Order: sequence, then structure tokens, then C-alpha cells
Amino acid sequence: MNYTFCTYFDRNYCLYGATLLRSLRTRLGAGCFKLYVVALDDAVYELLRRWDCPELEVVHLREIEEADPEFAASRGNRSRVEYYFTLSPVLALYLLKHFGEIDILNYLDSDLYFWDTPEALYRELGENSLLIVGHNFPEELKWREKFGRYNVAFQLYRRTAETFRILEWWRERCLEWCHDIPEPDRFADQKYLDAWPSMSRECVVAASPLAGVAPWNHWNREWVPDETGRPSWNGKAVIYYHFQGFRFLTRHWLCHNLGSYGHVMKPEALRMFYGCYAAEMFAAREELIQRFPGEKFPLAPAAARTGFSLPRAFLSGLRHGNLMKI
Repeated sequence: MNYTFCTYFDRNYCLYGATLLRSLRTRLGAGCFKLYVVALDDAVYELLRRWDCPELEVVHLREIEEADPEFAASRGNRSRVEYYFTLSPVLALYLLKHFGEIDILNYLDSDLYFWDTPEALYRELGENSLLIVGHNFPEELKWREKFGRYNVAFQLYRRTAETFRILEWWRERCLEWCHDIPEPDRFADQKYLDAWPSMSRECVVAASPLAGVAPWNHWNREWVPDETGRPSWNGKAVIYYHFQGFRFLTRHWLCHNLGSYGHVMKPEALRMFYGCYAAEMFAAREELIQRFPGEKFPLAPAAARTGFSLPRAFLSGLRHGNLMKI
């Protein structure tokens, strides 16, 4: 099966995107997928164009803005990260309209990492139009559904009239309001997804417990390594993990963000998930350094939303139990 993915990131988050790409290559094989990347700034656009990677197709944000002036105009009444949230439905519509060869488009956040192929989720989609993945909050975190019952990080869109109908509705809502604060019926681009299952019989909510594993739902399962070392549960490897909030603070210290949700993994699981991801990010960085000598690829980019200084980040990590030494 040939897969078509899309994501977006800026130069600061290039390492996350490169690590995602690395996981797709490992699980799917070279030449078995296409990853469309929307470059959010000139620096990452030029870098990706020079990469000469056969799986990469690069689109500059400016191309999408020129195709959708209403989206471009929304930049003036929201923050930078809110503008990026607004991009979510616009990106999917742009790619489906401009690349006629795409049958099923799979949106991915750039901080995902795959330990297995997403084939099981495509089987769940079947002949339907859309698939979304729940946050699957445990009871103690149900209050977080104010941010949305479903997570934007992984979505499937089949090229159908129903998909275009839902995506156009989502685009209109995001253009109207897409702010990084929760309101009763909306939050950023994400809470609008709450309406999709009732809006369309062709919207599937993923049932697999091995998809959408994340800092807010990983516990109450005994994660063990399979024969290749992948984190597994009930004999099956996790499909993908969402490394939300992950970042290096220094070369040897990282913030895993698990403590923010009240449950830090056992040491063996930490090594399987976060130790592996850190090692893969190191490997992706080395690949980029070799490919682009003279370019800098910092492990610890400035946080777009918090702008934490390093001392403040360490203090926050200590307070919330989010630090890990590697």
C-alpha cells in the first residue's frame, strides 16, 4: 500500500519532522509513501528543497495563502500558533484540490512517532470518508474534554464529496474563530471535531487502543518490548505515540511532559518510548548535519507557546515531574 501523509513545521521544529519521517521510512520502507510538508518559513522551505528526499514533497505556506486569501487575511486577528491551528482544514483542502492523485490523505502532527504501520486504521476507515482518533481520556482527566474529545494529530480524509463538505465546514469555523483558549463549544481547531460524528455517517472514530497513545492516556496498560524492542500491549506494537510537550532542555536532559498529566511511566516504559524517541531524534539530527554541513540543528528549540528560559524550564520540569536524564 502506498500512503500519502501531510504535516507542517517551521525551521525550529525541523528535527521533529525529520524524526517523524525517519519512523515512516522504518515502518513503511523507502518509496512506499509520500510526505507533503508545508514549510512555515523560508528557512525550512529551502532546507527541505535541498534535501532531495524522494518521499518529501514541499509546499511553502505562501502558496496556500495565495490560493486562499481568506485564510491569509485571518493572520491579522490571531497569534502565530492560532494561525497555524487555522491552517489545519485549509491544508487538507489545498492538497486534495491541487494534487489529484491523492486518494486518501493522512494528516499527522510532526511530533508523532510510528512503531507500526497505520494499516489497521485504514482498515477501520474502510469505504468511509473520514477517520478521527479520540483523546481517550481516563475518568480522572475527563475534564480535559473541554479541549476536545478528539485529537487533531492523526486524521484520514478520503477524496469524496462528504470529506469536502466536512472540511469546508471546518475551514469556515476556524476562519471565524480559532483561538488558543477553551470556550464551551470550541477550542482552537480541535474541538470542532466533536461535531463530526453527528454531522456525518461517514466519519469513523478509531477503535484501536494502539492508536493515539499519548501522555494523557498511556497508563492502565502494561507496556512490554516485543521481539524487536517496540513498546507493545497484549502482543501488539503501539501504532504511533504522540510526543506532545516533549523537548530537549540540554543534550542530556529532556522534558517528557508526563507528569503534567499525573502519571510518569515506569523506567522500562520510559526507555521504550522516550529513550527511543530521544535516540531517534539524535539520529535524525546526525543525518541532517551530514546532509547539510554548516547548518545548525539545535536539540532544544525555543518553545513557540511558552518561550520558557532554560532555568525556568528546569524548574517547571522539577515541579511537575517531567524531567528525564539520558
